[in-house]
Parts: sequence; structure tokens; C-alpha cells
Amino acid sequence: MRYRPKRSTRDRALSELRGYWEPQDVSKYERDIESVVELTMKGLGLKDRFNEEQVFDAWNDLVDNFVAQNSRPVALTHKVLSIQVLHSTVHYELERMKGQILKKMQDQFGAENIREVRFRLG
Repeated sequence: MRYRPKRSTRDRALSELRGYWEPQDVSKYERDIESVVELTMKGLGLKDRFNEEQVFDAWNDLVDNFVAQNSRPVALTHKVLSIQVLHSTVHYELERMKGQILKKMQDQFGAENIREVRFRLG
């Protein structure tokens, strides 16, 4: 019992010249690139992943100019957004506005993605 069809002399000569055998019917291997990328991302668990870079980019729009110049988002770990603050006076103001900032972040990115905001001097 043969598992593959018998190849003609021409096919065998071409495969030896190329260094590999190319099947005659390659239609089962052809797909559009979108479906391949989608399947790969789904397999790696990246399909529904939250993009934390969007949060970092939105920080300057959510706070006023002075605060944006003296603070920046550092990390988003376990749904906790860490903000690095340069001056203690800005840190104090941000601590007072913590509830408002958290609400704005949750409104824009969802409460399931950001549950807390922490500020640290540094």
C-alpha cells in the first residue's frame, strides 16, 4: 500500500534538482494572511489582550499640562497603574485627585482593565 501517489520521472527529476519535493496539489496549504495571523494570535493568547501602551499614551490627555510634565505612567501590572511623580507637591495633588483620575481611566479603558492607580516619587 502506497501512502503517496507515484510521481512521474519529470517530477522526480525536478524535486532532485530543487532539493525538495513539491506536492502537485498545494491548495490545501493556501490561506489568506489574515486568517493565519488571527489563528496564530489566538493560539498565543494575544487576541483579547489589553494594550497597555494606549493607557500610557492617554495619560497626557487625561491630566492637565503641568501634571503631565511632572509625572508619567511607568507600568500596568495586575491591573494597577503605577505613575512616577517628580515633585512632592505634584504627588500631593495627584493623591487628592486619585478618585477622579481612576474614574477617567476606567471610563476610557474599562474597570476590568484598571482597578487602581498608585503614585510614587522618583
